[in-house]
Amino acid sequence: MTSKQSSPESYIQREAIQCTKLYELENKTRSATSPDILDDVDIDHAATELLKKLSVRDNYKYQAGDLNPNAAIDQTAGWVPEFLADEIVGIEDLMHKTRNEGDRALTVKEQIEFKVMSRAKEVLLKPRKRPPRQLSQVLVWYCVNRKNTIDWPLVGREYNRRNNRFLEILTYIGDGPTEALDVGKRITAGLEAYAEDRIGKVKGQSINRDIGGSLAAFRRVSKVYKLGWVIEAPEVDEEPADEREILTDEEQEALVLWCLKTDDKFAAILLAQLHAGLMATEVKRLGEDYEESVVLEGPRPYLLIKEATKKEARKRLVPLVLGLGVIQRHLAEGVKWLGETTESNHSHTLQNRLLKATGNPRITAHCLRHTWNANASAMNVSVLHRALIGGWSAVGKDAHFSKHMLRYGRSGLQRTKIVQAMADSQRLVFKHLLHLDPHSTSRELISLVKAQPM
Repeated sequence: MTSKQSSPESYIQREAIQCTKLYELENKTRSATSPDILDDVDIDHAATELLKKLSVRDNYKYQAGDLNPNAAIDQTAGWVPEFLADEIVGIEDLMHKTRNEGDRALTVKEQIEFKVMSRAKEVLLKPRKRPPRQLSQVLVWYCVNRKNTIDWPLVGREYNRRNNRFLEILTYIGDGPTEALDVGKRITAGLEAYAEDRIGKVKGQSINRDIGGSLAAFRRVSKVYKLGWVIEAPEVDEEPADEREILTDEEQEALVLWCLKTDDKFAAILLAQLHAGLMATEVKRLGEDYEESVVLEGPRPYLLIKEATKKEARKRLVPLVLGLGVIQRHLAEGVKWLGETTESNHSHTLQNRLLKATGNPRITAHCLRHTWNANASAMNVSVLHRALIGGWSAVGKDAHFSKHMLRYGRSGLQRTKIVQAMADSQRLVFKHLLHLDPHSTSRELISLVKAQPM
Protein backbone atom coordinates (compact mmCIF):
# COMPACT_ATOMS: atom_id res chain seq x y z
CA MET A 1 0.00 0.00 0.00
CA THR A 2 1.10 3.56 -0.71
CA SER A 3 -1.02 5.09 2.08
CA LYS A 4 0.66 6.69 5.10
CA GLN A 5 -0.56 7.27 8.62
CA SER A 6 -1.27 10.88 7.65
CA SER A 7 -3.37 9.87 4.60
CA PRO A 8 -7.13 10.56 4.75
CA GLU A 9 -9.16 7.67 6.12
CA SER A 10 -11.26 7.44 2.94
CA TYR A 11 -8.09 7.08 0.83
CA ILE A 12 -6.76 4.32 3.11
CA GLN A 13 -10.09 2.48 2.94
CA ARG A 14 -10.22 2.62 -0.86
CA GLU A 15 -6.68 1.32 -1.16
CA ALA A 16 -7.38 -1.42 1.40
CA ILE A 17 -10.41 -2.59 -0.60
CA GLN A 18 -8.34 -2.66 -3.79
CA CYS A 19 -5.54 -4.60 -2.09
CA THR A 20 -8.06 -7.10 -0.71
CA LYS A 21 -9.51 -7.60 -4.18
CA LEU A 22 -6.03 -8.19 -5.66
CA TYR A 23 -5.20 -10.63 -2.86
CA GLU A 24 -8.35 -12.61 -3.62
CA LEU A 25 -7.47 -12.65 -7.33
CA GLU A 26 -3.98 -13.92 -6.56
CA ASN A 27 -5.41 -16.75 -4.42
CA LYS A 28 -7.85 -17.67 -7.22
CA THR A 29 -5.06 -17.71 -9.75
CA ARG A 30 -2.72 -19.87 -7.66
CA SER A 31 -5.38 -22.45 -6.85
CA ALA A 32 -7.04 -22.41 -10.27
CA THR A 33 -7.49 -25.67 -12.17
CA SER A 34 -9.15 -23.89 -15.11
CA PRO A 35 -8.64 -20.44 -16.70
CA ASP A 36 -12.40 -19.91 -16.43
CA ILE A 37 -12.16 -19.56 -12.65
CA LEU A 38 -11.80 -15.78 -13.18
CA ASP A 39 -14.88 -13.98 -14.50
CA ASP A 40 -14.90 -10.81 -16.63
CA VAL A 41 -14.91 -8.52 -13.59
CA ASP A 42 -11.83 -10.31 -12.21
CA ILE A 43 -10.06 -10.03 -15.54
CA ASP A 44 -10.85 -6.30 -15.73
CA HIS A 45 -9.43 -5.71 -12.23
CA ALA A 46 -6.28 -7.67 -13.05
CA ALA A 47 -5.82 -5.86 -16.39
CA THR A 48 -6.17 -2.47 -14.68
CA GLU A 49 -3.53 -3.42 -12.12
CA LEU A 50 -1.22 -4.68 -14.88
CA LEU A 51 -1.44 -1.35 -16.71
CA LYS A 52 -0.63 0.49 -13.47
CA LYS A 53 2.51 -1.61 -12.97
CA LEU A 54 3.56 -1.09 -16.58
CA SER A 55 3.14 2.65 -16.19
CA VAL A 56 5.44 2.68 -13.18
CA ARG A 57 7.95 0.46 -14.97
CA ASP A 58 8.12 2.59 -18.12
CA ASN A 59 7.76 5.95 -16.35
CA TYR A 60 4.73 6.62 -18.58
CA LYS A 61 1.09 6.30 -17.60
CA TYR A 62 -0.68 4.08 -20.10
CA GLN A 63 -4.35 4.98 -20.40
CA ALA A 64 -7.29 3.62 -22.33
CA GLY A 65 -6.80 4.32 -26.02
CA ASP A 66 -3.14 5.39 -25.80
CA LEU A 67 -2.14 2.95 -28.57
CA ASN A 68 -5.15 3.55 -30.76
CA PRO A 69 -3.88 4.60 -34.24
CA ASN A 70 -5.68 7.94 -33.79
CA ALA A 71 -4.18 8.64 -30.36
CA ALA A 72 -2.00 11.71 -29.93
CA ILE A 73 1.26 10.07 -28.79
CA ASP A 74 4.73 10.08 -30.30
CA GLN A 75 4.46 7.70 -33.22
CA THR A 76 7.58 6.03 -34.63
CA ALA A 77 7.58 5.71 -38.39
CA GLY A 78 6.16 2.37 -39.47
CA TRP A 79 4.89 1.43 -36.00
CA VAL A 80 2.19 -1.26 -35.77
CA PRO A 81 -0.09 -0.63 -32.75
CA GLU A 82 -0.93 -4.30 -32.15
CA PHE A 83 2.71 -5.39 -32.14
CA LEU A 84 3.63 -2.57 -29.77
CA ALA A 85 0.73 -3.50 -27.46
CA ASP A 86 1.88 -7.16 -27.43
CA GLU A 87 5.35 -6.04 -26.41
CA ILE A 88 4.14 -3.68 -23.67
CA VAL A 89 1.70 -6.01 -21.91
CA GLY A 90 4.00 -9.08 -22.12
CA ILE A 91 2.22 -11.25 -24.70
CA GLU A 92 5.29 -11.29 -26.95
CA ASP A 93 7.53 -12.48 -24.09
CA LEU A 94 5.01 -15.18 -23.13
CA MET A 95 4.78 -16.48 -26.70
CA HIS A 96 8.56 -16.36 -27.09
CA LYS A 97 8.92 -18.40 -23.89
CA THR A 98 6.57 -21.15 -25.09
CA ARG A 99 8.28 -21.31 -28.51
CA ASN A 100 11.67 -21.73 -26.88
CA GLU A 101 10.24 -24.62 -24.87
CA GLY A 102 9.13 -26.60 -27.92
CA ASP A 103 5.86 -24.78 -28.61
CA ARG A 104 4.34 -26.28 -25.52
CA ALA A 105 0.77 -25.54 -24.42
CA LEU A 106 0.14 -22.82 -21.89
CA THR A 107 -0.31 -23.81 -18.28
CA VAL A 108 -3.50 -22.77 -16.47
CA LYS A 109 -1.66 -19.91 -14.77
CA GLU A 110 -0.24 -18.79 -18.13
CA GLN A 111 -3.69 -18.97 -19.74
CA ILE A 112 -5.01 -16.66 -17.02
CA GLU A 113 -2.05 -14.33 -17.54
CA PHE A 114 -2.71 -14.37 -21.28
CA LYS A 115 -6.37 -13.41 -20.73
CA VAL A 116 -5.32 -10.53 -18.47
CA MET A 117 -2.69 -9.36 -20.95
CA SER A 118 -5.18 -9.56 -23.83
CA ARG A 119 -7.70 -7.46 -21.90
CA ALA A 120 -4.98 -4.86 -21.14
CA LYS A 121 -4.08 -4.86 -24.84
CA GLU A 122 -7.73 -4.23 -25.79
CA VAL A 123 -7.83 -1.27 -23.41
CA LEU A 124 -4.69 0.25 -24.94
CA LEU A 125 -5.96 -0.19 -28.52
CA LYS A 126 -9.61 0.78 -28.10
CA PRO A 127 -10.81 4.07 -29.64
CA ARG A 128 -11.18 6.89 -27.16
CA LYS A 129 -12.80 10.29 -27.11
CA ARG A 130 -10.28 12.74 -28.45
CA PRO A 131 -10.33 16.51 -28.09
CA PRO A 132 -9.81 18.74 -31.12
CA ARG A 133 -6.22 18.15 -32.24
CA GLN A 134 -5.21 21.81 -32.38
CA LEU A 135 -6.09 24.81 -30.22
CA SER A 136 -7.30 26.59 -33.37
CA GLN A 137 -10.10 23.98 -33.67
CA VAL A 138 -11.46 24.50 -30.15
CA LEU A 139 -13.98 27.23 -30.99
CA VAL A 140 -15.62 25.23 -33.79
CA TRP A 141 -15.94 22.28 -31.40
CA TYR A 142 -17.39 24.52 -28.68
CA CYS A 143 -20.00 26.06 -30.98
CA VAL A 144 -21.81 22.71 -31.17
CA ASN A 145 -20.84 21.30 -27.76
CA ARG A 146 -22.02 23.94 -25.32
CA LYS A 147 -23.72 22.62 -22.18
CA ASN A 148 -27.43 23.16 -21.43
CA THR A 149 -27.81 25.95 -23.97
CA ILE A 150 -28.36 26.46 -27.68
CA ASP A 151 -25.53 25.86 -30.15
CA TRP A 152 -23.80 28.75 -31.83
CA PRO A 153 -24.06 29.00 -35.64
CA LEU A 154 -21.05 27.91 -37.70
CA VAL A 155 -21.78 30.34 -40.52
CA GLY A 156 -22.84 33.94 -40.86
CA ARG A 157 -21.86 37.29 -39.43
CA GLU A 158 -22.23 36.24 -35.80
CA TYR A 159 -19.90 33.26 -36.25
CA ASN A 160 -17.37 35.34 -38.20
CA ARG A 161 -17.28 37.91 -35.40
CA ARG A 162 -16.67 35.25 -32.73
CA ASN A 163 -14.13 33.37 -34.84
CA ASN A 164 -12.14 36.49 -35.75
CA ARG A 165 -11.95 37.46 -32.09
CA PHE A 166 -10.90 33.91 -31.13
CA LEU A 167 -8.18 33.83 -33.80
CA GLU A 168 -6.91 37.24 -32.67
CA ILE A 169 -6.59 35.98 -29.10
CA LEU A 170 -4.94 32.80 -30.40
CA THR A 171 -2.11 34.89 -31.91
CA TYR A 172 -1.13 35.74 -28.31
CA ILE A 173 -1.43 32.12 -27.17
CA GLY A 174 0.05 30.36 -30.17
CA ASP A 175 -1.51 27.39 -31.94
CA GLY A 176 -0.46 23.87 -31.10
CA PRO A 177 -1.68 20.39 -30.05
CA THR A 178 -4.33 20.41 -27.35
CA GLU A 179 -2.67 17.43 -25.62
CA ALA A 180 0.79 18.99 -25.40
CA LEU A 181 2.36 19.82 -22.03
CA ASP A 182 1.62 23.07 -20.18
CA VAL A 183 -1.18 24.12 -22.55
CA GLY A 184 -3.15 25.62 -19.67
CA LYS A 185 -0.21 27.84 -18.71
CA ARG A 186 0.20 28.96 -22.32
CA ILE A 187 -3.49 29.88 -22.58
CA THR A 188 -3.35 31.84 -19.31
CA ALA A 189 -0.23 33.72 -20.45
CA GLY A 190 -1.79 34.45 -23.85
CA LEU A 191 -5.00 35.82 -22.37
CA GLU A 192 -2.95 38.00 -20.02
CA ALA A 193 -0.90 39.35 -22.92
CA TYR A 194 -4.04 40.06 -24.95
CA ALA A 195 -5.64 41.94 -22.05
CA GLU A 196 -2.50 44.00 -21.38
CA ASP A 197 -2.29 44.98 -25.04
CA ARG A 198 -5.94 46.12 -25.09
CA ILE A 199 -5.94 48.09 -21.83
CA GLY A 200 -6.19 51.77 -22.61
CA LYS A 201 -7.52 51.13 -26.11
CA VAL A 202 -10.99 49.88 -25.13
CA LYS A 203 -13.02 49.67 -21.93
CA GLY A 204 -12.37 46.91 -19.43
CA GLN A 205 -15.83 45.42 -19.93
CA SER A 206 -15.10 45.14 -23.67
CA ILE A 207 -11.90 43.21 -22.94
CA ASN A 208 -13.72 40.83 -20.57
CA ARG A 209 -16.48 40.35 -23.13
CA ASP A 210 -13.96 39.64 -25.91
CA ILE A 211 -12.14 37.07 -23.78
CA GLY A 212 -15.33 35.43 -22.45
CA GLY A 213 -16.21 33.24 -25.43
CA SER A 214 -12.66 31.95 -25.94
CA LEU A 215 -12.20 31.32 -22.22
CA ALA A 216 -15.45 29.35 -22.07
CA ALA A 217 -14.41 27.27 -25.10
CA PHE A 218 -11.02 26.35 -23.62
CA ARG A 219 -12.48 25.47 -20.21
CA ARG A 220 -15.26 23.38 -21.73
CA VAL A 221 -12.94 21.26 -23.90
CA SER A 222 -10.61 20.74 -20.92
CA LYS A 223 -13.49 19.55 -18.73
CA VAL A 224 -15.05 17.22 -21.31
CA TYR A 225 -11.76 15.53 -22.24
CA LYS A 226 -10.14 15.69 -18.77
CA LEU A 227 -7.15 17.66 -20.06
CA GLY A 228 -6.53 19.24 -16.67
CA TRP A 229 -5.99 22.78 -17.91
CA VAL A 230 -5.93 25.34 -15.10
CA ILE A 231 -6.76 28.62 -16.85
CA GLU A 232 -6.89 31.90 -14.96
CA ALA A 233 -8.70 34.83 -16.54
CA PRO A 234 -6.79 38.14 -16.43
CA GLU A 235 -8.01 40.73 -13.93
CA VAL A 236 -9.33 43.72 -15.85
CA ASP A 237 -10.96 46.69 -14.14
CA GLU A 238 -14.29 47.66 -15.65
CA GLU A 239 -15.45 51.25 -16.04
CA PRO A 240 -18.92 52.48 -15.14
CA ALA A 241 -21.35 51.70 -17.96
CA ASP A 242 -22.61 54.58 -20.07
CA GLU A 243 -26.12 55.68 -19.27
CA ARG A 244 -28.57 54.18 -21.73
CA GLU A 245 -30.42 56.59 -23.99
CA ILE A 246 -34.18 56.67 -23.33
CA LEU A 247 -36.67 58.26 -25.69
CA THR A 248 -38.49 61.23 -24.19
CA ASP A 249 -42.28 61.31 -24.32
CA GLU A 250 -42.04 63.74 -27.24
CA GLU A 251 -39.67 61.42 -29.12
CA GLN A 252 -41.93 58.44 -28.46
CA GLU A 253 -44.91 60.40 -29.84
CA ALA A 254 -42.87 61.41 -32.88
CA LEU A 255 -41.87 57.78 -33.49
CA VAL A 256 -45.44 56.47 -33.25
CA LEU A 257 -46.79 59.22 -35.54
CA TRP A 258 -44.03 58.54 -38.06
CA CYS A 259 -44.81 54.78 -38.02
CA LEU A 260 -48.56 55.39 -38.47
CA LYS A 261 -47.90 57.81 -41.32
CA THR A 262 -45.17 55.79 -43.08
CA ASP A 263 -47.16 52.56 -42.80
CA ASP A 264 -44.50 50.21 -44.24
CA LYS A 265 -42.40 47.22 -43.21
CA PHE A 266 -39.87 49.37 -41.32
CA ALA A 267 -42.66 51.04 -39.36
CA ALA A 268 -44.11 47.62 -38.50
CA ILE A 269 -40.72 46.37 -37.24
CA LEU A 270 -40.16 49.46 -35.08
CA LEU A 271 -43.66 49.24 -33.61
CA ALA A 272 -43.09 45.59 -32.76
CA GLN A 273 -39.77 46.48 -31.10
CA LEU A 274 -41.35 49.37 -29.19
CA HIS A 275 -43.89 47.03 -27.55
CA ALA A 276 -41.22 45.35 -25.36
CA GLY A 277 -37.84 46.52 -26.57
CA LEU A 278 -37.53 43.53 -28.89
CA MET A 279 -34.21 43.01 -30.63
CA ALA A 280 -34.35 42.92 -34.42
CA THR A 281 -33.05 39.35 -34.33
CA GLU A 282 -36.02 38.36 -32.15
CA VAL A 283 -38.43 39.94 -34.63
CA LYS A 284 -36.62 38.08 -37.43
CA ARG A 285 -37.04 34.73 -35.68
CA LEU A 286 -40.80 35.23 -35.58
CA GLY A 287 -40.56 33.95 -39.16
CA GLU A 288 -39.49 30.51 -37.98
CA ASP A 289 -43.09 29.81 -36.90
CA TYR A 290 -44.97 32.94 -38.00
CA GLU A 291 -48.50 31.54 -37.75
CA GLU A 292 -48.10 30.61 -34.08
CA SER A 293 -45.78 33.45 -33.06
CA VAL A 294 -47.73 36.37 -34.55
CA VAL A 295 -51.39 36.43 -33.53
CA LEU A 296 -53.06 39.63 -34.77
CA GLU A 297 -56.73 38.64 -34.59
CA GLY A 298 -58.93 38.18 -31.56
CA PRO A 299 -59.51 40.28 -28.45
CA ARG A 300 -55.85 40.38 -27.35
CA PRO A 301 -53.33 40.26 -30.23
CA TYR A 302 -49.79 39.37 -29.25
CA LEU A 303 -46.31 38.33 -30.35
CA LEU A 304 -44.98 35.10 -28.85
CA ILE A 305 -41.18 35.19 -28.54
CA LYS A 306 -40.53 31.47 -28.26
CA GLU A 307 -37.63 30.76 -30.63
CA ALA A 308 -33.93 31.00 -29.69
CA THR A 309 -33.27 34.03 -27.48
CA LYS A 310 -30.21 35.56 -25.85
CA LYS A 311 -31.37 34.27 -22.47
CA GLU A 312 -34.02 31.72 -21.51
CA ALA A 313 -35.95 34.40 -19.57
CA ARG A 314 -36.48 36.36 -22.78
CA LYS A 315 -38.95 33.81 -24.08
CA ARG A 316 -42.14 35.79 -23.52
CA LEU A 317 -45.51 37.03 -24.69
CA VAL A 318 -45.86 40.63 -25.88
CA PRO A 319 -49.41 42.06 -26.04
CA LEU A 320 -49.95 44.47 -28.95
CA VAL A 321 -51.94 47.61 -28.14
CA LEU A 322 -50.54 50.28 -30.48
CA GLY A 323 -50.30 50.57 -34.27
CA LEU A 324 -52.00 47.22 -34.77
CA GLY A 325 -53.14 48.13 -38.30
CA VAL A 326 -49.57 48.82 -39.47
CA ILE A 327 -48.37 45.60 -37.86
CA GLN A 328 -51.17 43.58 -39.48
CA ARG A 329 -50.40 44.96 -42.93
CA HIS A 330 -46.61 44.91 -42.97
CA LEU A 331 -44.98 42.86 -40.19
CA ALA A 332 -44.81 39.68 -42.30
CA GLU A 333 -42.95 41.62 -44.99
CA GLY A 334 -40.67 43.12 -42.35
CA VAL A 335 -39.84 39.73 -40.86
CA LYS A 336 -38.99 38.43 -44.33
CA TRP A 337 -36.73 41.44 -44.99
CA LEU A 338 -34.88 40.89 -41.70
CA GLY A 339 -34.25 37.27 -42.69
CA GLU A 340 -32.82 38.26 -46.07
CA THR A 341 -30.47 41.08 -44.99
CA THR A 342 -27.40 41.19 -42.75
CA GLU A 343 -27.44 42.30 -39.11
CA SER A 344 -25.25 45.30 -39.87
CA ASN A 345 -27.57 46.38 -42.70
CA HIS A 346 -30.82 46.10 -40.72
CA SER A 347 -29.19 47.79 -37.72
CA HIS A 348 -28.09 50.72 -39.89
CA THR A 349 -31.43 50.91 -41.71
CA LEU A 350 -33.55 50.88 -38.54
CA GLN A 351 -31.36 53.48 -36.86
CA ASN A 352 -31.77 55.65 -39.96
CA ARG A 353 -35.56 55.39 -39.63
CA LEU A 354 -35.36 56.27 -35.93
CA LEU A 355 -33.35 59.37 -36.83
CA LYS A 356 -35.96 60.40 -39.40
CA ALA A 357 -38.75 59.89 -36.89
CA THR A 358 -37.22 61.57 -33.83
CA GLY A 359 -34.36 63.72 -35.09
CA ASN A 360 -32.10 62.25 -32.36
CA PRO A 361 -28.91 60.69 -33.84
CA ARG A 362 -28.02 58.92 -30.58
CA ILE A 363 -31.09 56.69 -30.53
CA THR A 364 -30.73 53.07 -31.60
CA ALA A 365 -33.26 50.26 -31.69
CA HIS A 366 -31.76 48.95 -28.43
CA CYS A 367 -32.85 52.20 -26.73
CA LEU A 368 -36.46 51.07 -27.22
CA ARG A 369 -35.89 48.32 -24.65
CA HIS A 370 -34.83 50.79 -21.97
CA THR A 371 -37.63 53.13 -22.98
CA TRP A 372 -40.23 50.41 -22.51
CA ASN A 373 -38.84 49.56 -19.07
CA ALA A 374 -38.81 53.23 -18.06
CA ASN A 375 -42.46 53.59 -19.10
CA ALA A 376 -43.38 50.44 -17.14
CA SER A 377 -41.59 51.74 -14.04
CA ALA A 378 -43.31 55.11 -14.30
CA MET A 379 -46.74 53.44 -14.37
CA ASN A 380 -45.92 51.05 -11.48
CA VAL A 381 -46.39 47.97 -13.66
CA SER A 382 -45.74 44.89 -11.54
CA VAL A 383 -42.32 43.26 -11.67
CA LEU A 384 -43.95 40.01 -12.75
CA HIS A 385 -45.66 41.58 -15.77
CA ARG A 386 -42.46 43.39 -16.69
CA ALA A 387 -40.67 40.04 -16.61
CA LEU A 388 -43.31 38.24 -18.67
CA ILE A 389 -43.51 40.98 -21.32
CA GLY A 390 -40.00 42.44 -21.32
CA GLY A 391 -38.05 39.29 -20.59
CA TRP A 392 -36.36 40.27 -17.32
CA SER A 393 -35.89 37.84 -14.46
CA ALA A 394 -38.46 37.80 -11.67
CA VAL A 395 -38.65 35.83 -8.45
CA GLY A 396 -41.52 33.44 -7.78
CA LYS A 397 -43.21 30.49 -9.40
CA ASP A 398 -45.47 32.74 -11.50
CA ALA A 399 -42.35 33.97 -13.30
CA HIS A 400 -42.08 30.55 -14.94
CA PHE A 401 -45.38 31.06 -16.74
CA SER A 402 -43.53 31.93 -19.97
CA LYS A 403 -42.16 28.36 -20.18
CA HIS A 404 -45.70 26.96 -20.31
CA MET A 405 -47.27 29.46 -22.73
CA LEU A 406 -47.02 27.15 -25.72
CA ARG A 407 -49.34 24.61 -24.08
CA TYR A 408 -52.34 26.93 -24.20
CA GLY A 409 -52.72 27.44 -27.96
CA ARG A 410 -54.02 30.58 -29.67
CA SER A 411 -57.48 30.90 -28.21
CA GLY A 412 -56.40 29.54 -24.84
CA LEU A 413 -53.73 32.19 -24.43
CA GLN A 414 -56.11 35.02 -25.24
CA ARG A 415 -58.57 33.77 -22.61
CA THR A 416 -55.94 33.19 -19.92
CA LYS A 417 -56.43 35.61 -17.05
CA ILE A 418 -52.74 36.41 -16.71
CA VAL A 419 -52.53 37.32 -20.42
CA GLN A 420 -55.57 39.56 -19.99
CA ALA A 421 -53.80 41.23 -17.06
CA MET A 422 -50.58 41.55 -19.10
CA ALA A 423 -52.52 43.28 -21.89
CA ASP A 424 -53.95 45.73 -19.32
CA SER A 425 -50.43 46.44 -18.07
CA GLN A 426 -49.24 46.99 -21.63
CA ARG A 427 -51.95 49.61 -22.14
CA LEU A 428 -50.72 51.40 -19.04
CA VAL A 429 -47.16 51.36 -20.40
CA PHE A 430 -48.38 53.19 -23.52
CA LYS A 431 -51.11 55.25 -21.84
CA HIS A 432 -49.47 58.49 -23.04
CA LEU A 433 -49.40 57.29 -26.67
CA LEU A 434 -52.68 55.46 -27.21
CA HIS A 435 -54.54 58.67 -28.15
CA LEU A 436 -52.33 58.88 -31.27
CA ASP A 437 -53.88 55.72 -32.69
CA PRO A 438 -57.71 55.85 -32.89
CA HIS A 439 -57.86 52.06 -33.23
CA SER A 440 -56.31 51.65 -29.75
CA THR A 441 -59.14 53.33 -27.78
CA SER A 442 -61.86 51.33 -26.06
CA ARG A 443 -64.22 51.52 -23.11
CA GLU A 444 -62.06 48.93 -21.38
CA LEU A 445 -59.02 51.19 -21.78
CA ILE A 446 -60.83 54.34 -20.64
CA SER A 447 -62.04 52.68 -17.45
CA LEU A 448 -58.60 51.22 -16.82
CA VAL A 449 -56.84 54.58 -17.21
CA LYS A 450 -59.38 56.33 -14.98
CA ALA A 451 -58.83 53.73 -12.31
CA GLN A 452 -55.06 54.25 -12.39
CA PRO A 453 -53.92 56.56 -9.52
CA MET A 454 -52.16 59.70 -10.68
